[in-house]
Formats: sequence, structure tokens, C-alpha cells
Amino acid sequence: MKKQFLNQSVIHSVKQIFDERLSIMLKSVFLLFILCFVGCGYQPIAHQSKKALGEKIYVEVKIDTRDPQNSVSLKDELTRAIAQKLHANITDKEESDSIIIAQLKEVRFESLAENQVGFATFYRCNVRVEFQYENKNARKTRIFSKKGFYNFSLNESSVLTDSARIEAINVAVLRALDGFIAQVGIETL
Repeated sequence: MKKQFLNQSVIHSVKQIFDERLSIMLKSVFLLFILCFVGCGYQPIAHQSKKALGEKIYVEVKIDTRDPQNSVSLKDELTRAIAQKLHANITDKEESDSIIIAQLKEVRFESLAENQVGFATFYRCNVRVEFQYENKNARKTRIFSKKGFYNFSLNESSVLTDSARIEAINVAVLRALDGFIAQVGIETL
């Protein structure tokens, strides 16, 4: 009985020491991982883009005469997205560090799926947007053409309404904007 109690006591002590060492080892590995991750200098690409574009940005969207309703909605979406993604201030042209001019060059809808009757029920909206940005401080102007897409389904109606069309174009343009921000950030590295 005494021997069994002694064995259980030894096992418990060894287990407790093992648990403490394992805990210390896991904490050390976690700390080492964090130090390596922070120490490598990782920064999000939006941070690099913000350095290139500056704190104050002027956004201009060239109005497409064929589709003026989209262009107005597009300007609002782009302005909001640039302010949110880059944490920049949208200002007047004279006060800005950079000027971004966006123009919707192409909008195309493709049918991806049809219902049993043959009407399209699932679409893809493809857009091509030309972004021109000018950094006033560096006196540098660059032009990028970026593509974006958005897949969406129509409910039971299989009719592509104006509101669904505008929403699809806006989402696709925001994806093209992500490509523009990434391109600007990569160029600053």
C-alpha cells in the first residue's frame, strides 16, 4: 500500500514537472514566433500604398456619358473605399498629396448558369478600370488598368434589374481598386 502511494506520488510529481516544462516551452515557442513575425518588418500592402499616395488624396471619376448613373455611384464607392482602406483624407485637388483619376473603361456581363427554361440565373460582371495617379511630391504619374469581377445570382425572376446591375458593377470596381492599391504598394517596395 505504501509502495503504491509512493509510486502515485512520484508519477504525480513527474507529471507536474512535465506540464510546467511543456508550458514554458510552448510560451517560449509562441514568443519566438511573435518576435520573428514582428521582427521581419512585415507591413500590410495598404501601408506601403499609403506611403506612396500620402495622407491627402483627391479622387476624380471620369463620367461615362453612356452610363452616367453608374459613374456617380462609382465615385461615392471609390471615395469611401480609398478613405477606409488607406485611412487617408479625401481633400480638394489643390490641398492633396496625390490625385487618383478613375475611369470605367469596360463593363461586361456573362451568363454563368441558366434555369430549366433557359433564362440566365447566375451572372458574372467583369469590369476594366483605368486608374491614373499622380504623386505631387515625387512629380510622378502612373497609369494602371485593373480588372475586377463579381459573381451574383438573380432570384426567381431571372431579370437583371438596374439595382442588381449597379451593385454588381460597384463590387467589381472595388475589387479592381484592391488590385490598384496592391500595385501601388508593390511599386514602393
